Amino acid sequence: MTATDRITLVVLNEDGSREKFTLSSWVGIPRKHELLWIGDDPFMVIEVEYAVSEGFFGARAIEAAGVYVRRLDEQEQQAVARRLASPIRGEDERPFRP
Repeated sequence: MTATDRITLVVLNEDGSREKFTLSSWVGIPRKHELLWIGDDPFMVIEVEYAVSEGFFGARAIEAAGVYVRRLDEQEQQAVARRLASPIRGEDERPFRP
């Protein structure tokens, strides 16, 4: 993305309010329902909007995007923490070696 392109991150709060952040750099645009980390907090992508421009010979480029996310609730955060936790090894288990 160039300096003129923009991606707006919109955080949807539980009370219905929205917080908007313009992101100057982004590695790829997330898919819907993708888990996204902002700092130490996990968020869920619930909607992605694209503004696509048409170029020469049918080429298309994403000029702007809006990424709508919501904070995970307590149960979802616990499920993510369980999934990311490293499994406990028994005494008789050895590390995998190729």
